[in-house]
Amino acid sequence: MGSSDVPPSSTPPWLTDAANGCLGTGVFFWLVAYVLMVHRAHATRATPLEHLGFMLWLLFDIPVLLVTAKYASASFASQPMVARNVFRIVGLTFVVGAASFAYFAYWWLAEPHRGYGIKWGKTWKELEARDTTELSYWTAGVAQMLFSVGALSMVVQRGHSGGQSYAIWAVDPGG
Repeated sequence: MGSSDVPPSSTPPWLTDAANGCLGTGVFFWLVAYVLMVHRAHATRATPLEHLGFMLWLLFDIPVLLVTAKYASASFASQPMVARNVFRIVGLTFVVGAASFAYFAYWWLAEPHRGYGIKWGKTWKELEARDTTELSYWTAGVAQMLFSVGALSMVVQRGHSGGQSYAIWAVDPGG
């Protein structure tokens, strides 16, 4: 349940507080993961992301983006074409990712009750039955899962944990 959702009248009062507490906890762990990624990247002089497709949370991704660009030539030394074109790759990934997310969100919110279940009580910009909580699951949730898979593949491919750490993996699923 999102923080602005209106629960059905049969919902126990504690459930809304619990849902908002879980949402706040998730945001906290998400922020901790990003701080740890930037710290680890500086400590190991390696990029924190192998797959740059998740640079969409721009405000908090700027430090991650900066350390990725700073250490990309060393991290991708075995792939000189990638090392030379990091800014182009990041730029293209950002544009394609932002356009994809915008199109999916537009499609999702275009008609009521899209997704799983009945959406009464969930509003978006005065439109009834638009579930932005489920929308965030299919966008941010899936992106976070792919990020975790990408981080693990980075360790397997490189043979070291530069740019990642167990602390990041421990808090990332919570966010």
